[in-house]
Amino acid sequence: MKVGASALPAAEPDAPATVADTAKVVLWGLVFWGGEQLAAAVFERNATAMAAAQAAVAEWGAGRMGIAWSDRRGPPPTWAAIGHRAAIGAGLGFGSAAAVVGVALATRAAVVVPGEPSLGVLIVGLFVAALGAVRDELLLRGVVIRATRLLPFGATLVACGLAAAAARFGAEGRVNFMTALEALRGVALGAIWLRDRGAWMACAANTAWTWTTGPVTGGGLLDVRFAEAAGTGPAGFVVLAIAAAASSVWAMRVRSPSRPAR
Repeated sequence: MKVGASALPAAEPDAPATVADTAKVVLWGLVFWGGEQLAAAVFERNATAMAAAQAAVAEWGAGRMGIAWSDRRGPPPTWAAIGHRAAIGAGLGFGSAAAVVGVALATRAAVVVPGEPSLGVLIVGLFVAALGAVRDELLLRGVVIRATRLLPFGATLVACGLAAAAARFGAEGRVNFMTALEALRGVALGAIWLRDRGAWMACAANTAWTWTTGPVTGGGLLDVRFAEAAGTGPAGFVVLAIAAAASSVWAMRVRSPSRPAR
Protein backbone atom coordinates (compact mmCIF):
# COMPACT_ATOMS: atom_id res chain seq x y z
CA MET A 1 0.00 0.00 0.00
CA LYS A 2 1.45 3.32 -1.00
CA VAL A 3 1.69 5.90 1.76
CA GLY A 4 0.48 9.29 0.67
CA ALA A 5 2.38 12.48 1.38
CA SER A 6 -0.25 13.51 3.94
CA ALA A 7 0.72 10.56 6.12
CA LEU A 8 4.11 12.14 6.78
CA PRO A 9 4.69 15.01 9.22
CA ALA A 10 4.88 18.52 7.82
CA ALA A 11 8.40 19.14 6.49
CA GLU A 12 8.14 22.94 6.21
CA PRO A 13 10.11 24.72 8.94
CA ASP A 14 7.29 27.21 9.58
CA ALA A 15 4.50 24.62 9.72
CA PRO A 16 2.39 25.09 12.88
CA ALA A 17 2.79 22.59 15.69
CA THR A 18 -0.36 20.51 16.03
CA VAL A 19 -1.35 17.37 17.92
CA ALA A 20 -1.89 15.52 14.63
CA ASP A 21 1.57 16.45 13.38
CA THR A 22 3.09 15.38 16.70
CA ALA A 23 1.36 12.01 16.47
CA LYS A 24 2.78 11.51 12.97
CA VAL A 25 6.30 12.34 14.18
CA VAL A 26 6.03 9.86 17.05
CA LEU A 27 4.60 7.13 14.82
CA TRP A 28 7.19 7.50 12.08
CA GLY A 29 9.95 7.85 14.65
CA LEU A 30 8.99 4.44 16.02
CA VAL A 31 8.86 3.01 12.49
CA PHE A 32 12.37 4.21 11.69
CA TRP A 33 13.65 3.03 15.07
CA GLY A 34 12.27 -0.37 14.14
CA GLY A 35 14.30 -0.11 10.95
CA GLU A 36 17.38 0.48 13.10
CA GLN A 37 16.70 -2.74 15.01
CA LEU A 38 16.25 -4.63 11.74
CA ALA A 39 19.60 -3.33 10.51
CA ALA A 40 21.19 -4.43 13.79
CA ALA A 41 19.82 -7.93 13.32
CA VAL A 42 20.93 -8.17 9.68
CA PHE A 43 24.47 -6.91 10.34
CA GLU A 44 24.86 -8.39 13.80
CA ARG A 45 28.35 -9.75 13.07
CA ASN A 46 29.72 -6.63 11.40
CA ALA A 47 29.70 -3.59 13.69
CA THR A 48 30.89 -1.18 10.99
CA ALA A 49 28.27 -2.26 8.46
CA MET A 50 25.60 -2.14 11.17
CA ALA A 51 26.55 1.41 12.14
CA ALA A 52 26.59 2.53 8.50
CA ALA A 53 23.17 0.99 7.78
CA GLN A 54 21.64 2.50 10.90
CA ALA A 55 23.06 5.96 10.14
CA ALA A 56 21.63 5.76 6.61
CA VAL A 57 18.19 4.81 7.93
CA ALA A 58 18.31 7.64 10.48
CA GLU A 59 19.34 10.22 7.88
CA TRP A 60 16.65 9.15 5.43
CA GLY A 61 13.98 9.01 8.13
CA ALA A 62 14.90 12.38 9.60
CA GLY A 63 14.66 13.97 6.17
CA ARG A 64 11.14 12.60 5.73
CA MET A 65 10.10 14.31 8.98
CA GLY A 66 11.65 17.68 8.28
CA ILE A 67 14.51 17.21 10.76
CA ALA A 68 17.51 19.12 9.42
CA TRP A 69 21.15 19.41 10.43
CA SER A 70 20.87 23.21 10.48
CA ASP A 71 18.10 25.72 11.07
CA ARG A 72 16.30 26.00 7.74
CA ARG A 73 14.90 29.42 8.64
CA GLY A 74 18.31 30.96 8.08
CA PRO A 75 20.66 30.94 5.10
CA PRO A 76 22.50 27.68 4.36
CA PRO A 77 25.58 27.50 6.60
CA THR A 78 29.05 27.61 5.10
CA TRP A 79 31.46 24.72 5.60
CA ALA A 80 33.50 27.00 7.85
CA ALA A 81 30.46 27.62 10.05
CA ILE A 82 29.66 23.90 10.17
CA GLY A 83 33.27 23.14 11.09
CA HIS A 84 33.14 25.73 13.86
CA ARG A 85 29.97 24.22 15.32
CA ALA A 86 31.38 20.70 15.08
CA ALA A 87 34.63 21.79 16.72
CA ILE A 88 32.74 23.25 19.69
CA GLY A 89 30.73 20.07 20.06
CA ALA A 90 33.83 17.89 19.80
CA GLY A 91 35.50 19.98 22.47
CA LEU A 92 32.51 19.58 24.79
CA GLY A 93 32.38 15.83 24.28
CA PHE A 94 36.11 15.33 24.62
CA GLY A 95 36.30 17.60 27.67
CA SER A 96 33.53 15.70 29.44
CA ALA A 97 35.11 12.33 28.65
CA ALA A 98 38.54 13.54 29.72
CA ALA A 99 37.02 14.80 32.98
CA VAL A 100 35.55 11.35 33.66
CA VAL A 101 38.92 9.70 33.08
CA GLY A 102 40.75 12.32 35.13
CA VAL A 103 38.40 12.03 38.10
CA ALA A 104 38.52 8.23 37.94
CA LEU A 105 42.32 8.26 37.94
CA ALA A 106 42.47 10.82 40.75
CA THR A 107 40.11 8.79 42.94
CA ARG A 108 41.87 5.52 42.01
CA ALA A 109 38.75 4.19 40.35
CA ALA A 110 40.92 3.57 37.28
CA VAL A 111 44.55 2.91 36.47
CA VAL A 112 46.66 3.19 33.33
CA VAL A 113 48.38 -0.04 32.38
CA PRO A 114 51.21 -0.42 29.86
CA GLY A 115 50.01 -0.92 26.32
CA GLU A 116 50.89 -0.24 22.69
CA PRO A 117 48.83 2.40 20.85
CA SER A 118 46.96 1.26 17.75
CA LEU A 119 46.26 3.70 14.93
CA GLY A 120 43.87 1.24 13.30
CA VAL A 121 41.75 0.97 16.43
CA LEU A 122 41.58 4.76 16.66
CA ILE A 123 40.56 5.26 13.02
CA VAL A 124 37.95 2.51 12.90
CA GLY A 125 36.67 3.49 16.33
CA LEU A 126 36.24 7.11 15.26
CA PHE A 127 34.33 6.06 12.13
CA VAL A 128 31.96 3.79 14.05
CA ALA A 129 31.48 6.39 16.81
CA ALA A 130 30.54 9.03 14.23
CA LEU A 131 28.02 6.75 12.54
CA GLY A 132 26.48 5.84 15.89
CA ALA A 133 26.25 9.52 16.79
CA VAL A 134 24.39 10.28 13.55
CA ARG A 135 21.89 7.52 14.35
CA ASP A 136 21.32 8.61 17.94
CA GLU A 137 21.21 12.35 17.38
CA LEU A 138 18.74 12.20 14.51
CA LEU A 139 16.38 9.64 16.05
CA LEU A 140 16.80 10.01 19.82
CA ARG A 141 17.17 13.78 19.91
CA GLY A 142 15.99 15.12 16.55
CA VAL A 143 12.72 13.19 16.53
CA VAL A 144 12.04 13.94 20.21
CA ILE A 145 12.67 17.66 19.78
CA ARG A 146 10.52 17.66 16.65
CA ALA A 147 7.72 15.83 18.48
CA THR A 148 7.68 18.08 21.56
CA ARG A 149 7.20 21.45 19.91
CA LEU A 150 3.97 21.90 21.89
CA LEU A 151 5.73 21.33 25.23
CA PRO A 152 7.85 23.69 27.36
CA PHE A 153 11.61 23.77 27.00
CA GLY A 154 12.25 21.74 30.15
CA ALA A 155 9.81 19.05 29.10
CA THR A 156 11.68 18.61 25.82
CA LEU A 157 14.94 18.02 27.67
CA VAL A 158 13.26 15.52 30.00
CA ALA A 159 11.84 13.74 26.96
CA CYS A 160 15.34 13.56 25.43
CA GLY A 161 16.61 11.96 28.63
CA LEU A 162 13.74 9.47 28.75
CA ALA A 163 14.21 8.52 25.09
CA ALA A 164 17.92 7.86 25.67
CA ALA A 165 17.14 5.80 28.77
CA ALA A 166 14.49 3.83 26.89
CA ALA A 167 16.95 3.03 24.10
CA ARG A 168 19.46 1.76 26.67
CA PHE A 169 16.77 -0.33 28.34
CA GLY A 170 15.79 -1.77 24.99
CA ALA A 171 19.39 -2.76 24.31
CA GLU A 172 20.04 -4.32 27.74
CA GLY A 173 16.58 -5.40 28.83
CA ARG A 174 17.03 -4.11 32.37
CA VAL A 175 17.18 -0.87 34.32
CA ASN A 176 20.53 -0.20 35.93
CA PHE A 177 22.96 2.59 36.74
CA MET A 178 23.86 2.94 33.08
CA THR A 179 20.22 3.72 32.29
CA ALA A 180 20.35 6.78 34.54
CA LEU A 181 23.68 7.86 33.07
CA GLU A 182 22.31 7.57 29.54
CA ALA A 183 19.35 9.72 30.56
CA LEU A 184 21.73 12.45 31.78
CA ARG A 185 23.71 12.21 28.56
CA GLY A 186 20.48 12.48 26.58
CA VAL A 187 19.55 15.68 28.41
CA ALA A 188 22.98 17.20 27.81
CA LEU A 189 23.00 16.35 24.10
CA GLY A 190 19.40 17.52 23.69
CA ALA A 191 20.34 20.87 25.19
CA ILE A 192 23.35 21.15 22.89
CA TRP A 193 21.06 20.41 19.92
CA LEU A 194 18.66 23.18 20.97
CA ARG A 195 21.52 25.60 21.54
CA ASP A 196 23.01 24.85 18.13
CA ARG A 197 19.62 24.73 16.40
CA GLY A 198 20.73 21.65 14.55
CA ALA A 199 22.60 18.36 14.80
CA TRP A 200 26.21 19.26 14.01
CA MET A 201 27.34 20.28 17.48
CA ALA A 202 25.49 17.50 19.29
CA CYS A 203 26.67 14.88 16.81
CA ALA A 204 30.28 15.97 17.24
CA ALA A 205 29.93 15.96 21.04
CA ASN A 206 28.41 12.48 20.95
CA THR A 207 31.18 11.22 18.67
CA ALA A 208 33.96 12.69 20.79
CA TRP A 209 32.50 11.24 24.01
CA THR A 210 32.03 7.75 22.57
CA TRP A 211 35.44 7.75 20.89
CA THR A 212 37.31 8.99 23.96
CA THR A 213 35.62 6.70 26.47
CA GLY A 214 35.94 3.78 24.04
CA PRO A 215 38.80 3.33 21.55
CA VAL A 216 41.04 6.15 22.84
CA THR A 217 41.19 5.00 26.46
CA GLY A 218 40.43 1.37 25.70
CA GLY A 219 43.80 0.58 24.13
CA GLY A 220 43.90 2.71 21.01
CA LEU A 221 45.97 5.44 22.67
CA LEU A 222 45.89 4.66 26.39
CA ASP A 223 44.93 1.50 28.18
CA VAL A 224 42.85 2.75 31.11
CA ARG A 225 41.36 0.03 33.28
CA PHE A 226 38.25 1.19 35.15
CA ALA A 227 36.88 -0.52 38.23
CA GLU A 228 33.59 -0.13 36.34
CA ALA A 229 32.98 0.48 32.64
CA ALA A 230 34.12 3.90 31.45
CA GLY A 231 31.54 6.52 32.29
CA THR A 232 29.42 4.26 34.50
CA GLY A 233 30.98 4.93 37.88
CA PRO A 234 30.54 7.86 40.29
CA ALA A 235 32.93 9.95 38.16
CA GLY A 236 30.70 9.51 35.14
CA PHE A 237 27.57 10.37 37.09
CA VAL A 238 29.06 13.58 38.51
CA VAL A 239 30.47 14.75 35.18
CA LEU A 240 27.29 13.96 33.22
CA ALA A 241 25.08 15.61 35.84
CA ILE A 242 27.16 18.78 35.63
CA ALA A 243 27.19 18.60 31.82
CA ALA A 244 23.40 18.18 31.69
CA ALA A 245 22.83 21.14 34.02
CA ALA A 246 25.37 23.41 32.33
CA SER A 247 24.23 22.65 28.79
CA SER A 248 20.59 23.19 29.78
CA VAL A 249 21.37 26.64 31.15
CA TRP A 250 23.45 27.38 28.07
CA ALA A 251 20.62 26.36 25.75
CA MET A 252 18.07 28.47 27.61
CA ARG A 253 19.85 31.59 26.43
CA VAL A 254 18.58 31.17 22.88
CA ARG A 255 15.12 30.49 21.50
CA SER A 256 14.84 27.10 19.86
CA PRO A 257 13.67 27.18 16.21
CA SER A 258 11.08 24.59 17.18
CA ARG A 259 9.49 27.16 19.48
CA PRO A 260 8.68 30.29 17.48
CA ALA A 261 6.96 33.08 19.33
CA ARG A 262 3.26 32.37 19.60
